[in-house]
Amino acid sequence: MGGGGVMAHAIHTMKANRKLVSKRKENRFSFVHTSTEKTEYNLPKSTPERLKRIQEKFTRENKVRKLKRLLLIGVFTVILMTTFVYIML
Repeated sequence: MGGGGVMAHAIHTMKANRKLVSKRKENRFSFVHTSTEKTEYNLPKSTPERLKRIQEKFTRENKVRKLKRLLLIGVFTVILMTTFVYIML
């Protein structure tokens, strides 16, 4: 029956890993916060005018992004159609 060496190595690795588990520090990289106190942030005060300007800025950026995307798709489509027509001839 083959595979004896592979199984022995697997058992050895499992034992070594079990020994390493006890040495691991549980709280080293804890992302869970158990404190009940609330974190306070020092956020800047904003006015309705400033919020409106930010909204307009994002709207302009989205329009430009959409235009670039449509332009890129259009150019790609034209190149693809031209290549397809050239191949068919």
